[in-house]
Amino acid sequence: MWVIYRKKDHQVVGMSADCEVDLDRDYVLEEVVRGLVDAEAFNKYDALQITDRAQSAILITRPLDQLVLRETSRGKLQIAIEEPKISFLQLSCDAPDVHPVDGVPEIDADGESFTTITVRKVDHQGEPQQANKDNDLLYLRTNYGTIFSEDGGEEINTIKLKKGHATFRLVSEAARRVATVQVFNADPNLTDHSIPIEFI
Repeated sequence: MWVIYRKKDHQVVGMSADCEVDLDRDYVLEEVVRGLVDAEAFNKYDALQITDRAQSAILITRPLDQLVLRETSRGKLQIAIEEPKISFLQLSCDAPDVHPVDGVPEIDADGESFTTITVRKVDHQGEPQQANKDNDLLYLRTNYGTIFSEDGGEEINTIKLKKGHATFRLVSEAARRVATVQVFNADPNLTDHSIPIEFI
């Protein structure tokens, strides 16, 4: 089997079928590159042969973004599987919970009261993800009330994490109901979350 990769960053872009006798290297390279969206010049790609049939059978079942090429100490390329790192969004707010049972924070249903909602990016153990790369763009939605920037200066529907942290506010409306604020994003490795806020 042939694994096709981009030379400049060793990103895997495709692979050949797992055959008893391998297809011609140049043929596979040309076919895979021709099928790429926004492909670079043909000479920007190369192919790595995998001769272990058991390894080929495992690799062919994996998404391409889980396949990585690493250089060995001898300067040769070696393929490996890396599971995606899953992160989670945690939401909290500064509104009190005055109900004895339901655990839902409340603000006045007067169209002016608000609560500040804090978003944190954490790993599977709940540890904060605070690196410079943790600056994901998040989309905001609520079924009731209005979402504003943290200082209340403008109505917003997106917010960007800064080192895994962001805050915004939800302003109530003049009706008693429970709003659900959703925070979601485009990264499949970052789970979405929501929080209920009751207008009382």
